[in-house]
Amino acid sequence: MAKKSLINYVKSLLQKGYDISAIRNVLLKYGYTNKEIGDAVDSIYKPTIRHEIHLSHTTIFVIAFIFLSLLGIASLFYYSPSKATTQLLDLNLEPITTTVEPGESIVFLKELSNLGSAERYDVVIKQEIIDPITNKVITQKIETRAIETFGSTQTRILLPEDIKTGDYILRAIVEYHNKKAVATLPIKVIAEKKETCFDGIKNQNEEGIDCGGTCKPCEKQVLECNDNNPCTDDIIKNDACINKPIVPCCGNNICEEQETCAADCKKSEALPTLISTERLEEIKEIAKVDPSKALQQCNQIEVPDLKDTCIGNIGEVQRNKNYCSQIINLRIRDLCYSNIAKSVNDNSLCEDISIDSRKDSCYMTFVLDNKDYSVCGKITNKHLRQSCESLRQLNELNQQQQSQSQ
Repeated sequence: MAKKSLINYVKSLLQKGYDISAIRNVLLKYGYTNKEIGDAVDSIYKPTIRHEIHLSHTTIFVIAFIFLSLLGIASLFYYSPSKATTQLLDLNLEPITTTVEPGESIVFLKELSNLGSAERYDVVIKQEIIDPITNKVITQKIETRAIETFGSTQTRILLPEDIKTGDYILRAIVEYHNKKAVATLPIKVIAEKKETCFDGIKNQNEEGIDCGGTCKPCEKQVLECNDNNPCTDDIIKNDACINKPIVPCCGNNICEEQETCAADCKKSEALPTLISTERLEEIKEIAKVDPSKALQQCNQIEVPDLKDTCIGNIGEVQRNKNYCSQIINLRIRDLCYSNIAKSVNDNSLCEDISIDSRKDSCYMTFVLDNKDYSVCGKITNKHLRQSCESLRQLNELNQQQQSQSQ
């Protein structure tokens, strides 16, 4: 059942002279279904409600006459050639770019809907930019288009370079068969963004941001070239720092050639007393009778390694490993233990040696010189230990042969 409001709307359009196809196009555009439109049309031409009224023959004749007369008039009205081709357009404008600068183009969508006859026909479209204050047309664009049902076109209109900033109106007028469809759209012309010396951007011919070129001169940055080195001459050349060395330089704690700086070229204090090998032998002889005096003389030696060698000689002469513990240099200390171990024939002293390779060497001395194979298990080097075991086996074999020969 069609809505009464829809039926009344269709009736009003029919009374204005629009044909069914035009009315159907309008209603379809606004979301009505074909069924709803069909029901409304059927309700007008095919009423479903019937009332039985008992009338006299005269009354029935009068009513029939009036009905036929109205039907004839309606037929002439609806089916006249001029109404059968009724044309009705709907015009709509949609903005794309309507805020522009002078000399730029506004961009918009122009939508045309044919709500009347389905026949294709040409229309003239005039688009104008109007000053709302003076109602003066600033610029316009005229075009002709063929319209059948619906069309959407993107349009550009270029604004004059000298147009003033402010609010304007875009007006589009479609003219067809002495009729008009009008739509408007507000547009805005804004001031051109000019490059300035205060926009925080390096543009125009500026050398820096908002300086140089047409703007105020750029302030030259003061280069800090001081490298805090008293032995360089810090200068600026071609906007670059150069730290040129000063030779000779007073204050670098180096007495350079041709330098007379007292701070760098202080006269050296007395050099350490050098001691000869003969002097070490003399102290070694003293150690045989007076080790305390010998140790006192060793401690007066300023060269550390010579001092350690001197103390090691005392320990070797006295066969006392306690002197070895006073030696600072590890190599000389280990040599002291090794020499005393050989001197007293005590391989246990090899245990005091700090480095394994030297300790193994100490043990191998007892193996080779004394044929003491009891130390084989103490040797850390795998190959030396195997050599020690091989020598022991060979020695045992020789002993067996000797015993058999006797």
